[in-house]
Amino acid sequence: MSKDLMNHANRPKLPARVRFLRHLAWLILRLFTRLEVHGVENFPVTGSALMIMNHLHWLDPVIGVAIIERPTVMFTAEKWEHRPVIGDVLRWSRRAIFVVRGELDRRALNEALAVIQRGDVLALAPEGTRSKTGALQQARDGAAYLVSRTGAVVVPVVAYGQEQAERQWKRLRRPHIVVRVGEPFRFEDTPNKARSRDLPPYTEVMMQRLAELLPPSYRGVYGDQSGPPPTP
Repeated sequence: MSKDLMNHANRPKLPARVRFLRHLAWLILRLFTRLEVHGVENFPVTGSALMIMNHLHWLDPVIGVAIIERPTVMFTAEKWEHRPVIGDVLRWSRRAIFVVRGELDRRALNEALAVIQRGDVLALAPEGTRSKTGALQQARDGAAYLVSRTGAVVVPVVAYGQEQAERQWKRLRRPHIVVRVGEPFRFEDTPNKARSRDLPPYTEVMMQRLAELLPPSYRGVYGDQSGPPPTP
């Protein structure tokens, strides 16, 4: 049996809600974008995982839902919880953790820990908010905290081109979006109870892994590093 067939056989069956959302996400992307995906075979078929992504556009969660063939819970800004249509879909999906930005949201962190500890996938943007420049901005340590506590495998995923969507749609063109899924990795000294001051090195490694997958113009504050990124 080939590796692809084995992976498909071992893949958990998606709940009906997740299948519906995935089909809807693919439909949106196929109709309104030109999507190019690389490395999706890198994504672990089973086991807990933390999917980290750059954040450029409201299409980012749609892309994440479409490409990952596993139930995935995503951090979502609290402002979307009660928005018409979008909020309704997010609450119905039961795949969103609404987080209060700009403060330590312990409820959201505890929910996120529970997702990882039960062996599911948690997706988040370490930067914490959408980049206004189109390039990586300074990340926060929330993802590092979750990794340090759980030892989950980290899967870096980047997408770019979607920041041009509105401009291209106005010209009746479909934006070309490139998605790259990198090699999963773990931090050897986890799980542990790292203190706040111990988290920045984890964050640095994760952001460097994202930067490696992006063209230089998208690397932002993580684009001027000398030499290879630190080894996790």
